Formats: sequence, C-alpha cells, structure tokens
Amino acid sequence: MARHRGLLIIGIVVLLLGLAPALPAAAATPVDAVNDSVGYAADRSVNALISVVDRGSGAVLAQTGNANTQVASESIMKLFLASYYLVLYGGYQSTPDSVKDRLSFMLRYSDDDTASALFSSSAIPTIAGRYGLANTTNAIDRVGHWGAARITAGDMTTFLFRASQDAAVGPWLLPVMAQTAPTGSGADSGFSQFFGLNTLGGDHGSKQGWGCDSYWTTPRCAVHSVGYTASSFVAVLQLSNGYPDPMRDTATHAAQVIAQATKPDPVGVLDTLTNPMQNVLSISGWAADPAALGQREEVHAYVYGPSGSARYPGILTGGSRPDVAAVYPALGASTGFSALLWAQGEGVNMVCAYAINVSPPNTNPGIGCRLVQVRNAFGYLDSVDVRPGQMVANGWALNPNNHAEHVEIHVYDIGPTATHRYTGFLAGDSRPEIGSYFPDYGSDHSYSTVIPTTEAGTHTVCTFAITTGGGAGNPMLGCRTVQVRDAFGYYDRVDARTNTIVASGWALNPNNPAEQVEIQVVDTSASGTRRYTGFRAGTSRPDVGAAYPGYGDNHGYAAEFPSAEAGVHTVCVYAVTTGGGVSNPGLGCRLVTAQR
Repeated sequence: MARHRGLLIIGIVVLLLGLAPALPAAAATPVDAVNDSVGYAADRSVNALISVVDRGSGAVLAQTGNANTQVASESIMKLFLASYYLVLYGGYQSTPDSVKDRLSFMLRYSDDDTASALFSSSAIPTIAGRYGLANTTNAIDRVGHWGAARITAGDMTTFLFRASQDAAVGPWLLPVMAQTAPTGSGADSGFSQFFGLNTLGGDHGSKQGWGCDSYWTTPRCAVHSVGYTASSFVAVLQLSNGYPDPMRDTATHAAQVIAQATKPDPVGVLDTLTNPMQNVLSISGWAADPAALGQREEVHAYVYGPSGSARYPGILTGGSRPDVAAVYPALGASTGFSALLWAQGEGVNMVCAYAINVSPPNTNPGIGCRLVQVRNAFGYLDSVDVRPGQMVANGWALNPNNHAEHVEIHVYDIGPTATHRYTGFLAGDSRPEIGSYFPDYGSDHSYSTVIPTTEAGTHTVCTFAITTGGGAGNPMLGCRTVQVRDAFGYYDRVDARTNTIVASGWALNPNNPAEQVEIQVVDTSASGTRRYTGFRAGTSRPDVGAAYPGYGDNHGYAAEFPSAEAGVHTVCVYAVTTGGGVSNPGLGCRLVTAQR
C-alpha cells in the first residue's frame, strides 16, 4: 500500500477538535441513500462502489451496479488476514493472546508492518473459500502485493455478514472494528482514519483502507471504508485521481446517509396496563434503540378515555428486564419502564406507547396499545326518611373491583345554612333482591345511614359510593330533597285558679296534620322546677282551622296542672314533634301568680 504522508489542514482541524462533518440530509431508503452517495461522489470526480446488507439476515438492501467490480483492497485485506489466523488457531478463544494483540493492533491502526510480517498467500483464498467470496483473490502481479489483493463491495458485505455469524471469528472481530483509531501507524501515523464509517456514533465499527495499488483500474487511487452500523453491513469502495481527498469526504457522506437510512427504529413492548387505584393507570414494558445501545430510551404514552385524552412524554427506561436481555442480549438488561398515568374517566381506557427514536427523522414506532376497564362502584339511593332528630338514607352499593366488599358510603346533608359530610357507613345490610339482580356479588350490600338533623328547613341529602381497587372516582348514588319540620303553635295565655294553673294555646304538626300534638309544660317557682306531660292539643279552635285549612279545627290546648305553691310561677310550653323535625320547639313562657 502506498504510504501517504500529506495532511490537509481541514483534516488536522477535524482530528484535533473532534469535529465531524455536518450530517447530510437523511435519505428515505437504503436505495435512496446509495443513489445519493453515488451522485455526491460523482460530482466530486469519485467513482463509488457500494453495497449494503441487513446485519441480521444478510439480505441485500441496496448496492451499486458496479458492486461486483474488483478494485485493490488496500488495507481492507487485513480483515481477511486477521480472520485467517483466528481460524488457523481453531477460533478466537483458542488463539494466543499475543497473536490476537498483534492482529488487533494491525486492524485498529491499519499497521502495514504487522500485515507484511503476518501475510500468508493462503490467507485470502482460505477466507474467500470459507465465506463464499467469488470475486476476492490475491494480487495478480505477485501474491505478496497484498495492497493489490482484489475485492468487491458485494464480497465485502458478504464477508462481514458471514464472519459475524462465524463463532470462530465474529465475537472477536466486530468489537475490534469498533476500536478503529483516529490515525494510522508507522509511516501513516499522520494519516487521518476519521472518515467513512469511522465517523458514526452509536453501534458501529469500521476498517479503513487507502492507497494507489489498483493498477488495473482508472483511476487507480483508492480510499475505502467498510464495516457495520446498528442494523447493516456496509462497504464503500472508492477510486479517484484526487487522493486522499475528496474521497474521505465522499466516504463520510456515504456512511452518514446510509446509516440514517438503515438505522433501525426503536423496539419494545407495552406489556401491562392496570387500574390499581382510583383515577390511576399503571403501565409497564420495555424499549430500546438498537442504534443507541446503552442509552436510556424515552417512551411517550397516550391515554384515551370517555372524558378525554392525555399525553405523557419523558418516560425513561432503566428498569431491570433480564428476560429481555436473555432474548436480545445486545439490548442489555436495563430496558424496562413503568409509569403512573391519570385515568380518563370511567369506562374503557386505552393506553398506546411509542418508543422515541434517539436520532430523528426516523419514525417513533408504536410498541403497543392496551385496554383496561376503569370501573367505579355503583348503586342507588332509594329513599331518605325523616325521623325525630335524624334523617335516614337508604339504598345499596356494589364495587365491581371487589365483589365481596361492603362499599363505604359518604353522606352529604345540604341544609338551609350549611353542608355537613358524614363518613364511615358501610353497605353491608341484607337485600336479597340485590343478590338476585347481581348474583356475583351476594345479597349483603344495602345501607341505611343515620345522620342527625341540624336545623329545620329544606335539606338535600346525597350519598356517594367510595371506589377502591381502581376506578376513576366516587360516584354519586343519588340525592333526595326532604323537609325537616318541627311542630309549631302558640302559647296564648296562662291563668291561675285555686290550686291550679292553666296554660292555653294551639299547636300543629306539619309532619302529621291530623295529629293532636302532645304538649309539655315546665313550671318554675320558688321551690323548684316541675315538668308536666301528656297534654294534647285537641280542643276546637275554629280560628286556627281557618288560618291553617289543611289541619282542621281541633288543635287547641288547655294544659291544667296543680300549682305547687302560692306566688309567682314561670310557665313554659313545648310542642312535641313527631314524624321528623329537629326538636320539640318552645311555644313561649309566661308569668303567673298562683293562689292557694
């Protein structure tokens, strides 16, 4: 191989500053990428011979019409030489470390002295025969002229694929190709190898070759780059009178556009979707980008439900997934992801996950959609009964997430001036008809919640079932409006008679208009306080009947009780409420002087 010692200034800048050429616009397909590369090279008077095959199957993805045309191998031949010695020793595991060290140095630094010292005329024919390389031969002028060994772009991608499948060679060869040095060695220690496939990021490896040994072609000078990307094996062979540039630039352009066009999309699976707690969805799965091995992969999740949709970006892998690593060793064992998302309402919720490409513009593939039923507790508020001093809400409730559960019931009392909340009730009473309608649940799922009445007036009583084990909320089972009404009336007068006192007036019960309301009297005098009960407001009072026509006339009272002693008495009258209400309202207090 000719040894080129000149360096262009641009090469020095790229090498010292670590700057790579700007990434070309992405091609849509490998064929587009190869055509683009050929055109780009032709515009710069470079003849490009290119082949691209799938790294997994060896299938040809794209290649030029001259992919089977022979050119001088230059240092590409060193791949055959290294493979030959690994095979000669019975595989890389049996090859002495001292030999592997020399072979590694030869490949990484493209060292000519090592190649010349190790060259054997059997090397190329042996490897060509082992891998079926029909157009690969030793040099024709003399066997030892290894820089003029004849190769083709098609044979080189065939070699790379078949060597990668060869247990004696591939596990050692591909990692070494990933370590190609920035410059050559020996007389070429100033020659930049930072071109072609060597400029790629992510999962890649390369072997570079350069020189003017292609004496049977026109032009005869060559700059080659062969190797692999995350998903393909690539051979970019080039001939030009311009040496080494612009061929380093055209090789880099070809490598970049081919890598973009053949870069595999991320892979993964959305494994699970559950609704473990109220209004929460839990997802888990795995994802990885084969073009960025070792990097955490981003996943986006979309939730669609009855109440709307939501997007969740920024979910990152990093969880342990040894099961994935067992099937796809190259992806590693940290490909798992999990996240908690908000449910989008009660009913069917669908979550779709997408693995985000590390290097756009390739698509962000979907890795699965899953459905889950977000189920709230359900039931009914049958009635609200008003009793003295309390209200009782009656109904039933079931939890589809736990059929045996006695659902917790919360009650809200919206009264005339305030709202009160009561908790801790359970729907655990027997209701055989519920069991017959919902046989999977059983019959002990009714409730009868007793709450205090805090004030008279209009009350709206609502019950809610508390959902557990999933769901999107605590559904309202119903509301009922009731009137909390106390008995009422009037204390007209109090009269003192010999040894007795008579308190007179009228009283009505709005909860039972026909009722003759019980009247209770509290008499307080110098010797103490005494309570008298059992009186009824049942005497005729046409004036009351006229004022309250729904009640009738017979609602007057004249409560007569003994006076304990002569002197001043304070006499208070109370109407006893039945059938509801908050309390037994006082109808008034009056003073009277008792006589003996």
